[in-house]
Amino acid sequence: MALKRFRFIFNLIILTAVAVTLPVARVQAVGGAPPAPAPALPSFGSFAHQVTNSQADELRGVYAPGLFADQVVQQPAGDPAYISSQQDVLTEFDSASQLGSTGLLAHNYRAGRQFSQLQNGQAIHLIYGDGRTAEYIVTAKMRYRALQPNSAYSAFVDLASGTQIGASAVFSDVYGRPGALVLQTCIEANGIATWGRLFVIAEPYVDGGSAGSTGALQPW
Repeated sequence: MALKRFRFIFNLIILTAVAVTLPVARVQAVGGAPPAPAPALPSFGSFAHQVTNSQADELRGVYAPGLFADQVVQQPAGDPAYISSQQDVLTEFDSASQLGSTGLLAHNYRAGRQFSQLQNGQAIHLIYGDGRTAEYIVTAKMRYRALQPNSAYSAFVDLASGTQIGASAVFSDVYGRPGALVLQTCIEANGIATWGRLFVIAEPYVDGGSAGSTGALQPW
């Protein structure tokens, strides 16, 4: 797939986040009621049983011990901008597979609100429709500020280095990691729901440990 099409897809995601997130952020700002306490996570076994559907190649769930247990849905065919608005549901980013990675998208007022809590060494378990699992370890978090938060053609600033970078270059750098898992959401700041973007990078767990691993991968 050409880089130009990658940029088009990435910009569609940005537009979708702007259209859906901004009204919700205004409602949240008016409320003032304290958030409800997070419900206890189900056991890994019960969650895996809940999401499996016998489809071997279909990603169905993500389990991060101590943080979240979220269902995964796929994007409708031909709709690369689709992101589920359901609570505790992640959307598999179909175009990420074109670069060899697995991408998961979520709005920052839904399942994406938990992405910032992921730290290096955190285990993440993917569950497929036939019950197969894949284990990953978080290795990096990448944050970018959008210079024009409401523009589909905004350039970004890497908050770690201060370097300015275009949308297509961000897409290629983040998702062009064969075998990696990437979780993406927006960063809200200064009253702007789409002020920036957060990407959490996780690498496949290697038996015996991997960079940043605590060595305790069992989710139960």
